[in-house]
Amino acid sequence: MKVLLLGEFSGYFTNLKKGLSELGVDCDLAADGDGWKKIDGFNDIRLFGNVKSNSRIAKFYNRILYPIIHVRELYNYDVVYIVSTTIFHPLICKWMFKHVKKHSKKTYVSVSGSNCSVFRSYVNGDLSYYVFDDNPEYCKAFDYRLKKNHKRDEQEKYIYTHVDGIIPIMYEYAVGVRKYSTCKKTIPIPFDAKNIEYKPNIVREKIVIMHGVIKEKCKGTDIILKALEIVKEKHSDEVEIIVDGKMPLKDYLEKLKTVNILVDQCKEHCYGLNALYAMAEGRIVLGGASQKSLAELNLKSSPVIHIEPNVDMIVEQLEYLISQKDNFEKMGFQSRKFVEEYHDCKVIAKQYLDLWS
Repeated sequence: MKVLLLGEFSGYFTNLKKGLSELGVDCDLAADGDGWKKIDGFNDIRLFGNVKSNSRIAKFYNRILYPIIHVRELYNYDVVYIVSTTIFHPLICKWMFKHVKKHSKKTYVSVSGSNCSVFRSYVNGDLSYYVFDDNPEYCKAFDYRLKKNHKRDEQEKYIYTHVDGIIPIMYEYAVGVRKYSTCKKTIPIPFDAKNIEYKPNIVREKIVIMHGVIKEKCKGTDIILKALEIVKEKHSDEVEIIVDGKMPLKDYLEKLKTVNILVDQCKEHCYGLNALYAMAEGRIVLGGASQKSLAELNLKSSPVIHIEPNVDMIVEQLEYLISQKDNFEKMGFQSRKFVEEYHDCKVIAKQYLDLWS
């Protein structure tokens, strides 16, 4: 079987390619490192242009003209798996999909990020809280009711009804696409922990708590910072707080090695790749692990300590952890084993092969 992974999302497809390759699958990745994250993957095919300029002409060439010119590089695969319906600019999205589908035996699309379907489920009240809360600018990008998004919404529906399968990676993404007959079972995020150095979670002079500032409104950073400030005031002799901004993945992983607890985000129901990276290193993670999200992944429990957009809840969970600092090494080890057991990229890749066959 010859497989093309089209796009990237925080290392999701890089990890899936590793798993597929270990199973002996001929697999190519067409991506660009997921922008500023600079994911170190095996990008066999350049997906977008690389003209270093912020001019409108350069952007037009990189995002629109380049994919059209090089579309034939995406032909003649047994399976094409697209990372998202938003991978291409709305001006060429449908055109690109039609051409890739015409020259492939099977096409599938992942639901691994916000889109119009997720926003629709949010508007319908299917999600009790989500990244769209108090985030009007982000909502504008996916609000299907806005005229500027009608084309994107139409294209999304077209793709969902013409692929061989839609594959969500977590609960909040599955909710918005279950109505489509092409929707398949949710498959967990693949992860290659072998190349992530595990470091025992030992408390030195103080408990180091970190929050990574990325997409602040989506992560619930304002709520998290309020909670961290309360914890810092009440436990100044016991904790050190680190709040750091966006950085390449390699630098981020180095920073995590100095941390005991990562407060990832509080506005999603399920944990993502950021949490998996931290757990693989042996860190304790606060993030999304609601009962509905665990059930979606056929899990009864998770080392991720569940938090929601509630300051008091986050403070309570952090204070509980402060009282458990003597158990951090054990908890960190459990985090690592969880990633290895439930998200191993080879095991997850086998689930995809079974579905695609």
